[in-house]
Formats: sequence, structure tokens, C-alpha cells
Amino acid sequence: MHLRRLEIQGFKSFPDKTVLEFDQGITSIVGPNGCGKSNIADAIRWVLGEQSMKAIRGSKLEDVIFVGTEFRKPVGFAEVSLTLDNSDKSLPLEYSEVTITRRFFRSGESEYYINKTQCRLKDIYNLFLDTGLGKDGYSIISQGKIDEILSTKSEDRRLVFEEASGIVKYKIRKEEAEKKLELTKQNLVRINDILHELHSHLEPLKEQAEIARKYLYLKNSLKELEINVLLELITNIKERLKENENVYNTYLENKNKLALELDKIAREKAEISDKLKKIKEELDLSKSEYYSIERNLEKSQGELNLNNEKIKSLIQNISRIDDEISSLENNNKNILDSISRNKKLLEDFRIKHENLLEILKTTERKKEEILSNLDTHEKQLERMKGNLMGKISLLSDKKVQIVNIRNHSENLRKQETNIDKEINSISNSINLESSKKITLEANINQITKGLNTLKSTLESLVAKRRQLDAALASEKEKKSSIYSEIQIKSSKLKMLQAMEENLEGYNKTVKTFLQACNKGLLSNNGIRGALGQLISVSDNYSTAIEIALGGAIQNIVTDTEEDAKAAIEFLKRNKMGRATFLPITSVKGLPLDNEKVREIKKCEGFCGIASELVRYDAEYAGIILHLLGRVVVVKDLDSGIAMARKFNYGFRIVTLDGDMLSTSGAISGGSNDFNISGILSRANQIKELASDVEKLKNELAVTESNITSKINDIDSLSKEIAALQSRIREKENLRLKEENQLSNTINNLKVFASRKEMLEQEKLQLTEQIKSTESELVKHEEELKEIEAEINSLKDEINKYTEFHKENISYRDSILAELTNHKIEVNSVINEIKNVKKEIEKLLKEKDEILKNIKEKQNEKLRLRSQIADLEKNNVALNNSIKKYQEEKIGKNVAIDRLEEELRILEEDLNKATEGQENISRNISLLNEEMNKLVVKKTRLEAELESIQNRLWDEYELTYNNAMSFKKEIGSISKAQKEINLLKEQIKELGTVNVSAIEDYEKTKERYEFMSAQKADLESAGEKLEKIIREMNALMEKQFIEQFSLINKNFNAVFKELFGGGMASLRLTSSDNVLESGIEIEVQPPGKKLQNMMLLSGGERAFTAIALLFSILLLKPVSFCVLDEIEASLDDANVARFAEYLKKLSDKTQFIVITHRKGTMEVADILYGVTMQEKGISKVVSMKVKDKAG
Repeated sequence: MHLRRLEIQGFKSFPDKTVLEFDQGITSIVGPNGCGKSNIADAIRWVLGEQSMKAIRGSKLEDVIFVGTEFRKPVGFAEVSLTLDNSDKSLPLEYSEVTITRRFFRSGESEYYINKTQCRLKDIYNLFLDTGLGKDGYSIISQGKIDEILSTKSEDRRLVFEEASGIVKYKIRKEEAEKKLELTKQNLVRINDILHELHSHLEPLKEQAEIARKYLYLKNSLKELEINVLLELITNIKERLKENENVYNTYLENKNKLALELDKIAREKAEISDKLKKIKEELDLSKSEYYSIERNLEKSQGELNLNNEKIKSLIQNISRIDDEISSLENNNKNILDSISRNKKLLEDFRIKHENLLEILKTTERKKEEILSNLDTHEKQLERMKGNLMGKISLLSDKKVQIVNIRNHSENLRKQETNIDKEINSISNSINLESSKKITLEANINQITKGLNTLKSTLESLVAKRRQLDAALASEKEKKSSIYSEIQIKSSKLKMLQAMEENLEGYNKTVKTFLQACNKGLLSNNGIRGALGQLISVSDNYSTAIEIALGGAIQNIVTDTEEDAKAAIEFLKRNKMGRATFLPITSVKGLPLDNEKVREIKKCEGFCGIASELVRYDAEYAGIILHLLGRVVVVKDLDSGIAMARKFNYGFRIVTLDGDMLSTSGAISGGSNDFNISGILSRANQIKELASDVEKLKNELAVTESNITSKINDIDSLSKEIAALQSRIREKENLRLKEENQLSNTINNLKVFASRKEMLEQEKLQLTEQIKSTESELVKHEEELKEIEAEINSLKDEINKYTEFHKENISYRDSILAELTNHKIEVNSVINEIKNVKKEIEKLLKEKDEILKNIKEKQNEKLRLRSQIADLEKNNVALNNSIKKYQEEKIGKNVAIDRLEEELRILEEDLNKATEGQENISRNISLLNEEMNKLVVKKTRLEAELESIQNRLWDEYELTYNNAMSFKKEIGSISKAQKEINLLKEQIKELGTVNVSAIEDYEKTKERYEFMSAQKADLESAGEKLEKIIREMNALMEKQFIEQFSLINKNFNAVFKELFGGGMASLRLTSSDNVLESGIEIEVQPPGKKLQNMMLLSGGERAFTAIALLFSILLLKPVSFCVLDEIEASLDDANVARFAEYLKKLSDKTQFIVITHRKGTMEVADILYGVTMQEKGISKVVSMKVKDKAG
């Protein structure tokens, strides 16, 4: 696995999308201070899940978003994507390429993605656990990480060692287990408190429940007696209402006779009024038309006069326009004459200008010629002087060179002798190291083959373990879900079964009677049960059927009439109340006519005949037909009303929501909060829930079996993996030891070979240099003589050339004066030409404006003439209209006189009819007064009746019809009232009664038992968690000690290589508590004493920290490693060693190095430069170093 690509957008100083492509080897990122190169390391750390703003050099999360500059607006979000090559499947994902994306919006929202699939931050943490990558790993090493290692607190160094030793995932699991354990303990404390509280409530609730049961018995007795008193009062009021209605009907008959006479007169009066209305309307219309004709006549005369005035004004305007056109034509002629004169003057100036230009060109040529000559002379003179100075300088240098060459030749001969001695010594060392290298390579190859076989087997087992872990987690989650669903449905089932067993929903009489039958108190009873127990219906229709049945759902079905009679006697004997019985042998129903049913089914909203929607045994068919055979179920109230009207309310109709239309035309509806609610649907729910619970229990058993099997498989596989990992570690340690020796040997061979080759090359170069030096000495002595002769010759030439140059300067000055005079004349003529052109342009514009005005005036003249013609034509039409209006005015005057006479006659007839109508109305009013008194009396009685019925409903939720089921003989009302008062006294003696105590007691008892079971489960879970934590601690301690030992060994080796000797070691501050112990670093640089790292110089400390990080990378290489200026404090020699070791590690680890040190840059395969061409905005440029070198 390696880092393939980094994409940054909107992050810190990178507002634009920036892509960095990476390859294997070393990539250096360079740039000046403040250019934003360290923001690249921050971006990698951030996308890997870093939450600490301090770690990425910020104070709050919004700091990662580009804040804008003077010229660039801020952006709305920051996004970083990191793409990894996963072809070796180092990450536990199926993809060969994995892209991690993190996005943060200025609004505060964060998003995380793995291969464009949204995930949690935790998923990214888990993906990189124990890989060395991730925010807490050692794949990103900055000055901050170096500071952690150099910290005086040895505990701060633990994070790097824990990641390297591979115990981070165990540590996280342990922390999760500890949190769960703490939560379990807290839950146990809460449950113990709850149990104590519940136990203290149980006994008081039990006593309250007993009192509540006695209270309910007295309350029901009181209810039954009060209902019968109210029913007696209702009967009395209904008799008085009937008597009142008979008197009212007699008055009504007399009133109707008078009303017939009144209607006859009213009709006559209406006929007269209609005629009057028509005559008035006709008269109003005639007057309106008369006034309209008069207004039109006046309007037409006014328009005629106005048109004549307009024609006169338009003729005057045409005359004025003719005068203006004549004046404009004269002006245009004058302008054309001026244009002609100016054009002739312009031509004269152009001829003069051309003549002057020709003279000017001749003078310019003379000037250019003399200037060119002067320039040539000056340059030649300068060259001659330059040559002279060069020759003098060359003469001096040549003398110095001759002295240096003689000294250099002697030094070269001494160096040649020393090189011969060193070459012989190195050849002997190479022979010894080559023999050692062959032996070590053979050993390593043999170990590697064995390791590859073991690792292949391990990968197979680990993959299998991952699959089992995932499957186990899935099964556990499934078990939890099933168990939760069983608890919910079982609780609901128990509640419904208890309601069914207790006959919830049935009235007290029916419930008590059926319970007595079940106990065998009524021998040979022939009782089948309540109707609601003997039928069933689908949930869709349960509400409709319950409403249709009403109180009949509580009727009791018997085999025969005798059985019903015996049951009634039993009720009377035991004073249980009243009930309705339905003998199978006597109850028969009358169905709807077949033809009518066919019509009903065609109606919109039809759902079915109620008797056909119920399931029951065939022997109950007569009873069902009796109760439901003439009831139709419809979809809604609108459909029901339409159907009732169509069939003239010939049968009952009930909607799916429970609204009902009776045959009387009454419509009842509203909330279905009745005692019968749910009786029918309850049985369906019990059956369905029982089936669901059984299925879920079977599924739970299968799931638990699967979990046990998978746990056994995982335990077996874990033992195999542990044994195999132990063998691999032994082999790797052995190979590492051999590889370290081989590496040292190879390095020695490289150093020896390189040194020998360099020395031999130096010797060849020295021999050549000696020969070259001697020949060069002879050559330089001859050149010295030639330079002296050339200097004398150059001095004579310079004197002659200087005199000739002075003569040419005098001629140049006279030519320049002549040229200036000609230019002045040319400029004068050019100005005259410009002025004449401007005058011509001005005259042309004036001419165009005059022509435009003439055209506009002519168009205006044509428009005015057109207006005159239109007005004259309009005058002819107006004269015709005036004549017509005068004739119409005379005709309308005659019609108005005739209509006014007809109106007078009809008004006299209307007054006579009104007198007769008033006499009859007085007689009707007298009857109305008497009838109103009767209506008031009826209203009062009905109010009393409604008040009693409302009381019946408000206090007992019973209609009059439903209350009749409680009807019994009570004697006088006064006697019943005494019994009522007695019952109320008994209820009062009970004091305040908590009726809900019965239910509260049962619920509290059930909850106490449930909490006791929960407590046992939590105690068991806590013991298991404590065991897991102990096992995890043992595993982490063992693995940490093993890996710490190997890191210590590597640290000593790397330290020696980087420092060129010395020694280094790591030590735990507390061997008794390995998992919490700090880590001390002790080092001994070459030539110094063994001491704590904190006593070293700054550079030595930084180099020691780098050595430690390199030793971890040797033990557990990461796929890629980002180094952010960690070598900044090293000197050049140590930077070179750092770079050389970095190159060695790059075989197994891809390095991205942010640096400004030349030595580090030199070993890079790819260079990225970060610049800030625009202030505050970072840009990246790249270059492959190998390509450049090629």
C-alpha cells in the first residue's frame, strides 16, 4: 500500500483545487518560509481524523477553511481527499484503491467519506488502527512529534510506542469495555433504587386496591338506581308533551283555513303589483330614453362647432410651415457655397505640405548619414581603447599564471604518491567484506522463504477471522432486535389476553353472569356466551360491525327459550341486574330483498351487507341475520347519506368510521369511545400476536445457536493465529539480525568500492594534469611576448582616429540646425489643413440638419391636411345625427303621457286588496299567540327531557335506548331517592378512594418482578466485562513488552549508524505497570558519557529522536510517512546522514518530506515547490528529479 494522490480544496491557504500525485520513493516539498508547505502535512493529518486544532496549528475548526485575502473572497467549505493504493489489501476493504475524504462547512457541519460513501469519523479511525497511519500514528512526524519524544514527561512518548507495538486496537476495546462496565454499575445502582422504591409502594397499593373494589361495587349499585329514577322522570314528561301536542293541532287547523283566504288575496295583489311594476319600468325606460336622446343631440351640436374651429386652426399652421421651408432652403444654398470655397483652400495647403516634406526627407538623409558615421567612429574608438585595456590586464594575468602553474605542478606530484598507498590498503578490505556478504545473503534467502509461507497462511486465517467477527456481530445485533420485539409483543399479548379473560368491554351484568356460568353456578344452563364471543370480523370492518350491533354485542346467546328463561330467573334471584338473551330456536332474521341488494351493490362507497362481513358458526345464522341482515356497511358518511336518500331510509347504514344512519332518518356519529369498543378486534389481535411471538422465539433460538457456533469457531481460529504470529516474529527477528549484518557489510563494500574508484580516478586525473601543466607553462611564456607588442601598436592607432572624429562632429551640428527649421514649416502647414477640414465638417453637419428640418416640415404639412379631411368627413355624419335625434324626441313625449294614465288606475285597485289582507292577518296573529304559548310549554318540557337525557349521558354515557337495558321496578321516586341517599352515605364513609390503585398495584407488582430479572442480568454482564478487561490487559502487556524490546534493539543499531558510533537504549520507568509506564531514553554519543537524552545539545537531541522514529519504522514500516522539517535543527553533515538513511528506508516506506535543506532535496525522486505568487494563496509546481537529471 502507498499514498497515490492528495486533493486539497478550500483548506487553509489552498482555496483552489490542488492535486499532488505521489509515487514510490521520496517526494520532497520545498518552498520559502510562510508559503504554506506545512499546510500539506496538516491536510493529511486532518483527513486522517485529527480533531485537535492545536495539532494542525489552529484554535477552532473554522480555521481550516480559507478565510480570503484582500482580492479573494472566503470559501464556504474545506475538503481534503487522500487516495491510497490498496492492491496488497493492507486495509480491510475489497477495493484496490481507497479514497478517504473529509469535508467541513462554515456552518459547522462535517462529512466523512470512504470511496464516496458517507461514513462516521469512527469508521476512519478503525480503518487505520495498528497500521501506524491515522492521526495518532507515526506516519506523520512533525516538529511537534519530535517535541513529544524530547518532552521531559516520559509518559508523552507512549502513544508512538503503543501504535508501533500494535496494542492501540486492544486499548480502545478495553476502554469501551470499561465504559460499558461503568454504565452497568450505574444501571445497577439505579435499579436497586427503583426496586427499593417499588417494594415500599406494594403493600399500601394492595390495601388501596381492596377499598377501590368495594367502592366500585357501591358506585355501580348507585348508578343503576339513579338511571331508573331518570327513566321514570322521562316517561312522565313524554305523557305531558303528547297532551300539549293535541291542543296545538286544533289551533293549527283553524289557522290553515284563514291562510288559504289570505293566499287568494295575496295572489290578486301580486298580479296587480306585477302590472304596476311593468308599467313603472316601461315609464322609467321611456323617460330615460327621452333624456338620453336630448343629451346626444346637445353632444352632436357641440362636436360640430369644435370641428369647425379645428379646421380653421390647421389651415393657418400649413401656411406657417410653407414659410419655414422657404427660409431653410435659402440657408442650405449659402452653406454649399462655403463648402466649395474651403475645399479649394484645402487643396492649396496639401500641395505646399508635400513640397516641404520632400525637402525635409533630403535633410533627414544627410542627418542619418553623418550620425551613422559618428556612431561608427565612436564605437571604433571605444573598441580600440577597450582592446588596449584588455591587453594590459591580460599581460598582468599572464605573469601571475606562470608563477601559479609552476607551484601547482610540484603539488600534483606529491598527491600522486599518497594515492598509490591508499589504493593498496582498500583492495585488501574489499576482499574480506565480499566473502562475508555471500554467506549472509544465503542465510536471509532461506529465512525469507519460510516467512512468506507462514505469512500467507496467517493472511488466510486473519481474513477468515474477520469474516467470522463480522458474522458474529451481525448475529448479536439480530438477537438483540428479535429479543426486543418479543418483549414488546409479549407484553401487548398478555394485556389483551387478560382483557379477554376478564371480559373487558362487557357491562357488569353480562360479565358477572358469564363468570358465574364458567364457574358452574348455573347447571345445565344451555348458555353459549355473549354474542361478541361467538363472532369474528376482519379489522377493516370491526368498528362498523360494533356500532351496528350497539348494545346487542353484549346480548347472551342460549340454546332455547327455556334456557333464556332460566338465566333471567338466575339474574333476578341473585340481583345481578338485567340482560338480553337470544335463543337460537326463536330468533329469526329478515334479510333485504335480493333485487334491492343488487341495486345497493351498485351504489358508490358500498362495502357489504353487515351479516355477510361477519364470521360465525352456521347455527347462529338466524341471530346474525336478525341483528345485521338489514344493515349495509359503506365507505363514508357522504356515501351513506346518498344511499339512504336513494332507498328512502329503508334500512340501517353504518360507515367504516362508525357513523350510523337509522331508518327514522336520524344520523349518529362522532368519537367511538364506548364500552363495546375493541371487543371484536381484540380476538384478531390476540391470534396475530400469539403467532408473531412464536415465530420470533423460534428465530431467536436459531440465532443463539449460530452465535454459540461462531464464538467457538473464533476461539479456535484465534489460537491458531496467535501460534502462527509467534513463529513469524521469531523468524522476522532472526532475519532482521541477518539483514542488519548484511546491510552493514554492503554499506562497507559500497564505501570501499566508491573510495577505491574515486582514488583511481584521481590518480589518472593527476597524471594528465601534470603533463598539461608543463605544456601550459611553455605556451604562457610565448603569449606574454606577443601581448607586449600588440599594446604598443594599439596606442598609435588611437591617436590618429581621435582627430578625424572631431571634424565629423562639427558637420553634424550644422545639419541638425537646418532640419529643425524645415520641421517648423511643415507643422505650420499641417495645422492650417486641420483647421480647414474642421470648418468643412462643421458646414456639412449644418447642411444635414437643414435637410432633415425641411423633410420634417413637409411631413408635418401632409399630416395637417389629412386631419382637415377627417374633420370635414366627421361633420357630415354629425349633421345627420342631429336631424335623427330631433325626430325621436317628439315620439317619446307622446308615449310617456299614455303610461302615466295607466299607472293611476292600477294603484287604486291595489289599495282595495290591501285592506282585505290586513283584516285576515289580524285573525291569524291571534291564533299564533295561542300556538306560541303551547310551543313555549313544549320547549320547556323538551328542555326538561333533554336535561334529564343529558344527565343520563354526562353521568353514565348512556342514551335513552341503552339505558332501558337497566330498567326495573323501583316503586315510587321518593322511595328510590332514599335508597340513593343511603348508597351515597356508604360511599362517603369510604373517604377518598384511589380507583386507579387496582391497576397501579398490578403494574407495580409486574414492574418489580421485571426489575428483579434486569438486576440479575446486569450483575452477570458486569462479571463478563471484568473478565474481558483482565484478559485484554494481559494480552496488551505481553505484546507491548515483546515489541518494546525489538524497538530498543533497533534504536541502538540505528543510533550507531547515524552517529557513527556510541550507544542508545530505552527503559520503562515502571516495570510493575507496563501499560501506564513512562519511557526514558538514554544515549551515549561517540566520545561522551552515557546520559539522559535531555542533557544533550539541541541538535543531538533532535537527531536522537529521529533515530528512534527510524528504529520504529524498521520494526513496523508504514505504507507512507510524512516528515515535516524534522531535520531543520541538524547541521549539514547530519542532514547528509539523515538523507542517506531515509533513502535506505524508502525501499519499504514511501516518504513525503517537507524541507528546506539541500541535502534532503538531493535524495528526492520528485520535487514539489510551494509558492505564494498571490499573497495568502499557495500554489504547487512539480518536477521529477530523475527526469531533470536525464
